[in-house]
Amino acid sequence: MTPARIAIWALSIGAVVLILLILGGSEGTQEKVGWATLLFVVFSLNSLPGFLLIQRRPELALFGATALGLSVAAYFVLLGSIFSHGWFEVHTSVGILLLLAVVAGQASMLLAFGRDYDSPLVNAALVGSLVVLALLVVLGTVSITGTKIGDKVYGTLAVLYLLSALLPPCLRWEETEAT
Repeated sequence: MTPARIAIWALSIGAVVLILLILGGSEGTQEKVGWATLLFVVFSLNSLPGFLLIQRRPELALFGATALGLSVAAYFVLLGSIFSHGWFEVHTSVGILLLLAVVAGQASMLLAFGRDYDSPLVNAALVGSLVVLALLVVLGTVSITGTKIGDKVYGTLAVLYLLSALLPPCLRWEETEAT
């Protein structure tokens, strides 16, 4: 039996067992399956930029693989933490892992859509996005570990991130129209 065939059988048998547990009336199982599914959707979406970065920019494959790995780790660690302690009792290290996974996914997305022929202005906007993400990691880690960071700071950084992340396609568009 091939590894692919073993994976197919394992997934199928696991699905049948979960369906039987759900149909058997266990509310706890239903809730856990719901959380597992929701987290899978979120973290699979978060890991896609890592794959894209590996494919489009092989020189940054290590960063893309790191983003992918952080997403997978965050999925399993957060899922285990929720099952063990509940959603609101997530340990500090789990919060930091979650923050790193989300930011690495966003950074991978930005880097994957960078182009060799981008103008200095587009590159500056991309670098600005990465700087804001780095600040979010630092401030988010400080906040998760117990120091209060004001909502105004996060709000300002969020707007700066959105602006710098959305500017590159608009700048490219404007440059295309100018030629």
